Amino acid sequence: MQGGSLECYKAQLVAKGFHQLANLDYGQTYNPVVKPTTIQVVLPLAYSTGWAMRQIDIQNAFLHGTLFEEVYMTQPSGFSHLLYPFHVCRLNKAIYSLEQAPRAWFSRLSSCLLQLGFHASKADSSLFIFHARSTTIFILIYVDDIIVTSLVLTTIDELLALLQNDFAVKDLGDVNFFLSIELQRLPEGLLLSLLQYILDLLRTTKMLEAKPISSPMASSHSPSAYDSDPFPDTTLFRSTIGSPQYLSLTRPNLAFAVNRVCQFMHRPTKLHWQAVKCILRYLKHTLSHRLLITKSLTQHLEAFFDADWVGCLDGCRSTSAYCIFLGKKLISWSSRKHPTVS
Repeated sequence: MQGGSLECYKAQLVAKGFHQLANLDYGQTYNPVVKPTTIQVVLPLAYSTGWAMRQIDIQNAFLHGTLFEEVYMTQPSGFSHLLYPFHVCRLNKAIYSLEQAPRAWFSRLSSCLLQLGFHASKADSSLFIFHARSTTIFILIYVDDIIVTSLVLTTIDELLALLQNDFAVKDLGDVNFFLSIELQRLPEGLLLSLLQYILDLLRTTKMLEAKPISSPMASSHSPSAYDSDPFPDTTLFRSTIGSPQYLSLTRPNLAFAVNRVCQFMHRPTKLHWQAVKCILRYLKHTLSHRLLITKSLTQHLEAFFDADWVGCLDGCRSTSAYCIFLGKKLISWSSRKHPTVS
């Protein structure tokens, strides 16, 4: 995907990772990706200071990862060895669909960046920073989607040339789309939008022609785990509400309603499904809403917090929410139910 549209089709050889056994065929599989808050901090800062931003893609990224376990794979159909057609292959490098492939790739990339003088942020291990004399570079990593930002454009070009020695780097130019988020530079600020993602969601759920509403959830709505009959298709419920969860990355006004509905993913009812449809209808009403990040002369932090009392009817627990500003830029927000009884 590039520019929010399909660029080309690919065919890849993949392994049968579902046959792997934990602690035998693989160990740790956790692969860090850049945190939403990091994106909300670094990109606005780069925009406010006039830094250059470039997006790059690593071709066949997972094939660069080194395997430390013994992993064998049957020979691909049509590519078997003429003399040994019934032999199996021992993999030296990771391949797509292996459980450890994402972690192996990140380990390979991070090792390369560390050798170039970068260090990982203590707050986010997927943010790499280089600072020497007057040169500073930030790198955001989400698997093989990477953003590089620096004050001087030639510094980025030099870095990409160094990375080309180890990887097949594709320079995608200015950052216009990242993780389905559209970034648009305007005179008044940086505009973040998930419009295409919303349209695809409404089209998939057949809510594109639904009647819009002006609020994602009524203020008097207090859902319960036992307020109606069970919803028959829990898979549909979970897959549908998962998309608004991602949308809350650029739509803080969805955070409370989405969090409230997600509390019932294990046993949704028909009324909970109606609440999900209300969120979708609200998205239809607010298609043009975007998150505008303006330039700010000050970079001080401000945090705001609020909570209800015993908003959860089933467990007598409260719900709290917060939002954090860096100057005029909203960089972090969340809404969640307390783990303890109020």
